[in-house]
Amino acid sequence: MQYNSIIFFIFIIASLLLYYITPVKYRNHFLLIINYAFYSYFDYRLTFLLIGITSVNYFIGEAVRKSRTDDAKKTYVVLGVVFNILILGFFKYFNFFIESAKGFVSILGWNINLDTLNIILPLGISFYIFQTLTFIFDNYYEFIEGKYTFFEFAVFASFFPTVVAGPIERASRLLPQIKNDRQFSTENIKRGFALITTGMIRKVIIADSCGAIINHIFADPAYYKSIEVLIAVLLFTIQVYNDFAGYSSISRGVGMLFGFDIMINFKQPYFANSVSDFWRRWHISLSTWLRDYLFKPLQIKFRDLGNWGNALAIMITFILCGLWHGASWNFIIWGFLHGFFMSFAIMNKKFKDKLKSLITSPPILNLLQVISTLFLVTLANVFFRTTDINHASQIFGQIFSFSNSEFAFRFIKIFLAYSIVSFAFDYFEKRYNSDYFLAYIPAPIKYGFIISSWFLIFLLIFSSDKLPFLYGQF
Repeated sequence: MQYNSIIFFIFIIASLLLYYITPVKYRNHFLLIINYAFYSYFDYRLTFLLIGITSVNYFIGEAVRKSRTDDAKKTYVVLGVVFNILILGFFKYFNFFIESAKGFVSILGWNINLDTLNIILPLGISFYIFQTLTFIFDNYYEFIEGKYTFFEFAVFASFFPTVVAGPIERASRLLPQIKNDRQFSTENIKRGFALITTGMIRKVIIADSCGAIINHIFADPAYYKSIEVLIAVLLFTIQVYNDFAGYSSISRGVGMLFGFDIMINFKQPYFANSVSDFWRRWHISLSTWLRDYLFKPLQIKFRDLGNWGNALAIMITFILCGLWHGASWNFIIWGFLHGFFMSFAIMNKKFKDKLKSLITSPPILNLLQVISTLFLVTLANVFFRTTDINHASQIFGQIFSFSNSEFAFRFIKIFLAYSIVSFAFDYFEKRYNSDYFLAYIPAPIKYGFIISSWFLIFLLIFSSDKLPFLYGQF
């Protein structure tokens, strides 16, 4: 059930009406039903896998909570991590490792008879495994107060606004909201609707329109000229941001309609003045998850190595971050590049500070830092978007062919148009210090903008092919 589909709107309206008609003490029961109904719409068989992972993680998390010794807690944490890695490894990485092993031994002149399997990748498995793992980790770090029932945890694990593509909620943050009573609030409805509106504009009007151009060019880069391929790369930077930020805004908005406060996942990432600052603003639910549960333990482990230890912890974290995104060497290279950019900045801090001191104007310095950060992010995005290393090489090769195009000015105008609209949303979010800024805009302008936007959204939904959300594949 894609967010950019009519069936989704019917599902939300019907569920919302029944949800608030249902007595408060039974709302979690109803919520669990619609959670599983939403997930089962994609493939009901995979719902049993979700229930199985939910059950194992709950009982391991409870074992951690009840343990009286640190050694016992660590044992259960390791058990939980191993279980989830094995599940994720089988469904997401089994074929990748088989193909990689066959490719490696073929270089040595050997031949191994290993067959890949026809494995269905469960929708959102990377997201809900990371989300349920927080129950184990948060119990270990004692971030969770009190006991939660299996039923409450099942609602958390299958929570339909986040189960497919996040944001990756923490058990310590969302479980108390599930336990508490949630009353109808007109303010929540207004804010939720504002978030859904901005999310749909980002997805349907900006991201999908960019995606239609990008898909054509990336499918056959050799057919297009240098500037056209370059603009496609730049447009992908706009697409991937608005696609996923749009999804996250819709998720937050839907959660708010049902009385939940889902965490903010983006905070004007293209205003970042360094790659590390970028990751404080981009996919915040994942970056903070990696920071708290992976980077910090690694940083402690390597603390005797000083800056080298920090750099090593960053590299490991972001290579695994790349692998989390997909079973492909391209994703690993993408993660490696982000880790390398940040590690390089740490190891060359004195040189970086010396360069910064040469520019006396703070606004000019900030602008140069933002532009250089965007350049590095866009460079890495080529590997994120392409299917393999050869495909990435084709893209770079075509860009540096410096071939002329009679449509160059047209492509530049397209890029500038989508960039301006995209940055306008970030500007207003920053100005109002809120991602549901639409709720605060003066009434005549607000209603005119909302009505015209929804008219265009529905027009595009009915008249063009709907592109899936990019992060839905993870």
